[in-house]
Amino acid sequence: MRRHETDFTSLIAGLLFAGIAIAYLLHLAVGFTIDPELVVPALLIGLGVAGLAGSLVAVRRRNGVPGQPLGETETFEDDHASR
Repeated sequence: MRRHETDFTSLIAGLLFAGIAIAYLLHLAVGFTIDPELVVPALLIGLGVAGLAGSLVAVRRRNGVPGQPLGETETFEDDHASR
């Protein structure tokens, strides 16, 4: 099997929905309650973080420098201007 890059957007979204499902099952099993007014904002914040992580990974892949932090990439023009 071929290795592939981690899809952080899907990973975070899946963990969020799994957490909500576990909370629902705990509510059915033992009466554990969660304030419904907190679920929707937490879900939206989590999906926003997932989207942000996905866009940062896409930018890093587009620059073609997998191990280098964002903002420290050199362009072709920068490399040849110093010569």
